[in-house]
Amino acid sequence: MVSINPDAQGLIQSDLSVRQRLGMTVLSAQGGECQLSAKIDEGWLNGAGFIHGSIAYALMDSASAYACASQGVRGVTTNGNITYVKGARAETTLVTRAQVVSQSRRVMSLTATVHDAGEQLLAHGNFLFQLIRE
Repeated sequence: MVSINPDAQGLIQSDLSVRQRLGMTVLSAQGGECQLSAKIDEGWLNGAGFIHGSIAYALMDSASAYACASQGVRGVTTNGNITYVKGARAETTLVTRAQVVSQSRRVMSLTATVHDAGEQLLAHGNFLFQLIRE
């Protein structure tokens, strides 16, 4: 069952082209957490035959943005630090989770992970979002 906070729904809808290009499905965005999945095709392979690292970054960044929005605020990424643990091949379904760690009036800190369908960790990271006023 999909559980999406109404505050996050607007951002998720406005991100339609990004979600379509990456094949992302938002599974939940509620209470400062987000989970999404994406089946990555061979068009995203790097020269070594693995899914390009930018995909893991993009998935974690998007999940972090949706987790932020689920708190009723929007933000933009000011910093993202990623550690890549293991590569993945094409046609792999990636599952990404992000959650808010802390929030002040101006910034929000989040953590995110990417796993394969077998729950093996592929990448993890920390994101800092500058909160914006609408």
